[in-house]
Amino acid sequence: MSRAPLPTYTFALVVLKAGRKVALVRDAKDGKAWSLPGGRVEAGEEVLAAARRYAANETGVTVELEGLLRVQHTLVDGGAARLRVCVVARPADDRELKTLADEHSLSAQWFSREQLTTLTLKSADVKHFVELALDGPVFPLSLLSWEH
Repeated sequence: MSRAPLPTYTFALVVLKAGRKVALVRDAKDGKAWSLPGGRVEAGEEVLAAARRYAANETGVTVELEGLLRVQHTLVDGGAARLRVCVVARPADDRELKTLADEHSLSAQWFSREQLTTLTLKSADVKHFVELALDGPVFPLSLLSWEH
C-alpha cells in the first residue's frame, strides 16, 4: 500500500553578519517589521542556492555561506509540514547593502545585537537566530547532504 506524499514547504533563512553586526531587511509585503533575508525555496532549487539568492535579492550583497545554524521541521495545519534551514553567511565583497526599495525588500541595514531590542522584529526567531550566529554553535554546512 502506498502512502500519499506529505506536502512540505521548505524555507531558507540567512543571518548575514559582518563582525558583530547583522543585516536585517524590511520585506516588501509588510514593510514594518525587520526580518532575516529568506523565503520559500522554489521547485527544483537547492536550499543553499535559495539562501544565496534571497540574501542577494533582499540585501544587495553577494554572500559566502559559512555554516548551518538550525534545521527545523514543523507540522502545520492540514497535514503539511514546514522545513526551515537557517544558515550564517558573510559578505563576499565590500559592496554596501542596498538602499533602494524593490520587489524583494524595502530596505536593508546593519544592526548590533543591542539595537535589536529597539526594533520591531517579524518574529522572536529573528533575535534567536542572530544570537546563535553571534554566540554559536554554528555547524558545518556539510551536515546538509543530498541523496545520490
